[in-house]
Amino acid sequence: MQNLELKVRCLGATTLQQVEALACSAGAAYVRTVQQRDTYFLATHTRLKLREWWREDDAATSTDVVEAAMEQMEQTTSRPDQGQEVAEGSHERSREGALLISSRRQERAGACTCEYLVYPVSEPAVLRALLSAALGVLVVVEKRRRFYRYGHTRIHLDEVKDLGSFVELETVIDEEISPGEASAEHSALISLLELDRLPVVPYSYSDLLSGHCD
Repeated sequence: MQNLELKVRCLGATTLQQVEALACSAGAAYVRTVQQRDTYFLATHTRLKLREWWREDDAATSTDVVEAAMEQMEQTTSRPDQGQEVAEGSHERSREGALLISSRRQERAGACTCEYLVYPVSEPAVLRALLSAALGVLVVVEKRRRFYRYGHTRIHLDEVKDLGSFVELETVIDEEISPGEASAEHSALISLLELDRLPVVPYSYSDLLSGHCD
């Protein structure tokens, strides 16, 4: 899977609420609110993290039902080795769960691209202990995320422990949308949410917490 991504830093909770209001006005659909803990391991050739989540909302939304049906269709028509190569956010319909995520991104100011593989994990505590012993832990990122969807774009409103508030856009590039169409939607949403007024952060949360920033 490939995303077109942008992260900006908010100037406080008020700004995060303003972006959320603009998203709702633009027609973005609320999907879910989750608590996430990302444990990053000291992998050599990729970013490797174990994501564990707990949902805060009480019931699945209509968007969840549609996503579940789409994912089932994708897995039915995929080759066996592609069955788990699905969007990160699509697994969080359950009350809680975990994913092992391997990703590579092209870092630069402004929007960047990210390629990733996702694998559902049934026993995260066991896998976390195993990978911690085998590779070592780089950093742990804890955050509260409110998730909206606009077209092919996921809007993440994040409150990150020890870092503050951020907005992330992830426009998914797949067989339903060309790279050019994805770029156009991505740029249009940046304008609609007035994100061009906020400082761009060309780093992951793990980079910011671990100090691995240029």
